[in-house]
Amino acid sequence: MNKKKKIFLITIIIIIIISIIITFYINKNVLPIIKNYSVAEMKRVATTIINRSVTDYTFENINVDELFIISKNKNDDIVTITLDNRIINIITNKISDVCEDNLRNVEEGKFNEIKKNFNIGEEYFSIPSGVFLGNSLLSNIGPEIPMSFKLIGNVNSEILTDVKEYGINNSLITISLEIKVELMVILPISSEFIMIKNNIPIAIKIIQGKVPEIYGGNLIN
Repeated sequence: MNKKKKIFLITIIIIIIISIIITFYINKNVLPIIKNYSVAEMKRVATTIINRSVTDYTFENINVDELFIISKNKNDDIVTITLDNRIINIITNKISDVCEDNLRNVEEGKFNEIKKNFNIGEEYFSIPSGVFLGNSLLSNIGPEIPMSFKLIGNVNSEILTDVKEYGINNSLITISLEIKVELMVILPISSEFIMIKNNIPIAIKIIQGKVPEIYGGNLIN
C-alpha cells in the first residue's frame, strides 16, 4: 500500500471516529435538551389554547343557574341539587369540539387564525439550536429547528363537582371541566408523545342554607 492510500485510509478512519463521537455526543447531550424544550413549549401552547377555548365558550354560552335542578322541602330548604345532564352533555361536547378545532388549526399550520385568537404565531413552533448550549445569552444563536404537534385521537372532557362549606350555613359549589388530550410532538430528528390534562372551573354557585347533596358529576368531599 502506497503512502497516498495509507493517508486516505487514515483520513477515512479519523472521519468515521469523529462522526461516531459527534453522534454519541448529540444523542447523549443535545437531543434530550431539545426534546425537553420542545415538549415544554408544546405543553405551554396547547394549554393556552385549551384554557382560552374553555374560558371564551364558558363566558359567552353558560348560564350558571341553568346547570342545576334544585329540590326543596316544605320549609323551602334546599335538599338536593342535581346537575342537568342534558345541558352538561351539550357543554362538554361543544367545549371538546371547540378545543379540538383550535388544536387542529395549529396542527394544520393555520397560524393566522391562531395568532388572531390566541396571540400564538408561527415563531412559537421553532427552537433556536443554541438552546443546547445551556446559556440564556447564547440560546438564540444558530439556525431554527422546526417543531409541530399532531393531535392523537379526540379531546376528552369530564365534569367534576366540588361542594364545600362556605361561611356560615352556606355552601360553595364549583363545577370544573377536566380536559384530556394526547399530542405527538414532532421534531425533524424524533417525536415524543405527551398527555395534557387540565382542570378548568366553568361555574361557581353559592347556596344559602345547609350543605345539600349533589348528584351528577363526581362529588369531591
